Amino acid sequence: MGVKRVVDLAVDITSAPGARQIYSLGPLIHNHQTLEMLETRGIQIIDEKHLPPPGATIIIRAHGVAPDVQKIFENGHYTIIDGTCPKVKTVHKVIQKYIEQGFKIVITGDEGHAEVVGLLGYAGDAGYLIQNSDDVEKLPDFDRICLVSQTTFNRDTFESIARKIQDRYKNAEIVIKKTICAATDKRQEETRDLAKTADAMLVVGGKNSANTLRLAKISGECTTPTQHIETEQEIDWKQLAKYKNIGITAGASTPAWVIKRVADHLHFLARTSKKSFFGRISQFIDTLANLNFFVAAGGVAMYFASSTLQGLPFLRTGATLSFLYLMSIYLWNSLACIDINKHLDISRYRFYNANKISLNILAITCIAILLIISMLHSMLLFYLMLIPTFAGIVYQFTIVPQPLKKYVKYGNLKDIPTSRDLFAALAWSVLVTFIPQAVNGTFITINTAATAIFFWTFLLAYLRSLIFDLKDIEGDRIMGRETLITIIGEVKVKRLIYLALGISFITLVSLSGISFLPKWRFSDAPSYAYLLQIPVLTHIWFFMKWQHKLKNLLSALFNILADGQFYIAGLGAWIVTLI
Repeated sequence: MGVKRVVDLAVDITSAPGARQIYSLGPLIHNHQTLEMLETRGIQIIDEKHLPPPGATIIIRAHGVAPDVQKIFENGHYTIIDGTCPKVKTVHKVIQKYIEQGFKIVITGDEGHAEVVGLLGYAGDAGYLIQNSDDVEKLPDFDRICLVSQTTFNRDTFESIARKIQDRYKNAEIVIKKTICAATDKRQEETRDLAKTADAMLVVGGKNSANTLRLAKISGECTTPTQHIETEQEIDWKQLAKYKNIGITAGASTPAWVIKRVADHLHFLARTSKKSFFGRISQFIDTLANLNFFVAAGGVAMYFASSTLQGLPFLRTGATLSFLYLMSIYLWNSLACIDINKHLDISRYRFYNANKISLNILAITCIAILLIISMLHSMLLFYLMLIPTFAGIVYQFTIVPQPLKKYVKYGNLKDIPTSRDLFAALAWSVLVTFIPQAVNGTFITINTAATAIFFWTFLLAYLRSLIFDLKDIEGDRIMGRETLITIIGEVKVKRLIYLALGISFITLVSLSGISFLPKWRFSDAPSYAYLLQIPVLTHIWFFMKWQHKLKNLLSALFNILADGQFYIAGLGAWIVTLI
């Protein structure tokens, strides 16, 4: 919790308008990949021996610092951002409290660890550091002892030390404060349980991270073959290939996106090396997902639903245009920002990087085909396809001339906050609503049915984007991409999603009730057609409830489930045609 909190704090500071050079007092996280990204955002690592220019902003990392070190910077007229973990601050307060009562402070922890250095700074001359139960015999005689711990220390070692102190200082007043972080304690216990059931273990985290080293030690003590790695590139597959069940755990400072990369790469190695039938099927599905086949198929399902709800015939031309547009534009923009996939989806990044030229040709070919088909059909359809296609192509490009940049805040569309999600939803809703009309030779008509389809499609497409943003929130924050979630927060966005689901349910029921009356019927679709769209809301509701677990699925499977809302909408429309 503490490390994530301070990294989020640093990202927020660097994202603020007019942000200047930021300095961190020591590395904010024991993860080289995250540190490199933070450095690109203007965060420079320093120590108390190398002071930054006066007036600079300094972030204190989650481990905290000794009081005398903090005073150096406070007296130097610096802006101090205290990112000390609340759990560590609690230990600081415990130490101060018992020093004032005349206790000696015995600290269990790793010598030289930044948090321990800070704890000893608060304890001053009253502080003593020990690392194992044997060190208890080296302590002098005390009348009053307060035992505290580094928050990421090993629970079993701490309890062993506590028993040894109680045995030695039987006549002393002893206060034992188990200040090990509950999350750390739980992670160690989960690692122990996982290592007992797995054939082999991967422990992901910095090689200089104390809590990650401790997890690797716990796993090894279970006699389970264990590899301590920082990135997926360090996996020794030759040693793991013979095992069926491989467990993965990670240190507290390991970002979720790094863990996800390791898991995805492990699946990739298993799939490509064993050449099994299941592996080939999995690789084929993964390829389709990377080509955006499933979201494009979802577009066809929505086109079918739109045609049915507007009482228009389903034509293959419209389905083909919907498919080609969504696959080509999603693919085009994914290739344009390929480096983002490096931190969000290693499978997609690897696929795009290996096939960059051929995929660009594919995207351009699909765009050319859809424009030719639409132009041969009618000029109305051509212009309907041309405008969103052009907007999708130039989305990533700088479109504001250099002389005008001082007057315009954003040089391209993608820099506008939340623009990707909004523009994608807008393109979906325009095409899904009006392609059925255009291919049937009907001039663009805005009636009650078309309005309902427009907003229904916009909602589903926008919710799809939010679902992916929730999954990628950590990477988006570090990469500096401004989504609705990074702006107003995860909790508020989830509340808005549930509110939107509730309003949509009431609207669908109301539309069904209104269209039941012959006087108010606004399309040839039967009144129950809108009721058959309600399962879409149920799917999204369940997806949101299980989102925290679903986001750890393989990327291809997650994509299929996320796009499932479109398939269900199409299924509901298909049932209408059968009744």
